[in-house]
Amino acid sequence: MDLVLRNSTARAETSVTQRNRAMTKSRILIAEDHPDSREALRELLEAFGFEVIEAMNGAEAVRAALEQKPRLILMDVMMPEKDGFQAIREIRQNPELAGTPIIAVTAMDGARELALHAGADDYVRKPIDIRRLIGLVNGWLSREKIERT
Repeated sequence: MDLVLRNSTARAETSVTQRNRAMTKSRILIAEDHPDSREALRELLEAFGFEVIEAMNGAEAVRAALEQKPRLILMDVMMPEKDGFQAIREIRQNPELAGTPIIAVTAMDGARELALHAGADDYVRKPIDIRRLIGLVNGWLSREKIERT
């Protein structure tokens, strides 16, 4: 009996893993000016199987989004050259990226409303709750796939 349960569990885990791998081949843009934060996010997302593009400021984020067409964007709102709010507004002006999910990431008080008003779809507060972030990323990517079909 125990062997049957273990085999069933292994098959179920394999099925979930295969489904997650298929979903996580998505390209994600991380726009974050702090190198340590950017690296931590990159390593986390890559561990979950995502392909990651990085930008160090808002201007780079806009360029990378236009050139690379990521499936999702994680946008810090406090960055040099161009803040995340302005970068979000510019990205939203491009018809090809208008539906790309953007999750604002910040420790700034009151940023949630500003980010949503700028065009972000969601918001994560720093320090980041990893489970919440991965849940949001997977949720937005699932929603995007459903809307495309």
